[in-house]
Amino acid sequence: MTTDLARLDVARSDVYRLLAACFYEPDRELFLEENLGANLASLMQKLVVPAGEHCRRLEKGLRENSQEELLVEYSALFLGPFGAPAQPYGSVYLEQSRQLMGDSTIVVKKMYQEAGIGQESEGPPDHIALELEFMSYLAKRIAQATANGEAAEFAELCRRQRDFYTICLARWVTPFCNAIRENAQLPFYRALADCLVTFIAAEPRRMQDMAIASAPAA
Repeated sequence: MTTDLARLDVARSDVYRLLAACFYEPDRELFLEENLGANLASLMQKLVVPAGEHCRRLEKGLRENSQEELLVEYSALFLGPFGAPAQPYGSVYLEQSRQLMGDSTIVVKKMYQEAGIGQESEGPPDHIALELEFMSYLAKRIAQATANGEAAEFAELCRRQRDFYTICLARWVTPFCNAIRENAQLPFYRALADCLVTFIAAEPRRMQDMAIASAPAA
């Protein structure tokens, strides 16, 4: 049972990591070499997340569009030049003024620091890729704690992950993905939005199941 739970958390970590990679500047050849769509579909199936069709559309879009087309779409959605329609920063969706580096950004940075994580890249810490990478890191640590039978470490890491999910990530993923769907022209980014929102929506059930399955017997 412990091994099975650890494997599921490794799968969760991998999904977060692959999704995070998609929100950096695209590298079509690397995505194809890594079998991005197929790997995501396999991991989602393992986690019983109904995102197989989204992953297949993502893979199809990746093969049908060129590197240049993906770069143009990426820039148009996330970078501007006259105000990106799908800003990839949490504060834009969580602050009333839709400003960057607001109070919600400070909360994200504090949670990173409390987990012993320093931000190496420049820019606001509430970029979608960074938040997904943080969730990936926590899921991997949870898998290690499970495999090693470290109950206290497991409980603390699960608490950190639930708090970050609830306070930060989950509160803005849906409007962010809606903005992608409404403005994307290529199937790759529309499918990516569907993959992300479907995966994130299933996380509370998985986190609850892990906690129940790993709780000490009465």
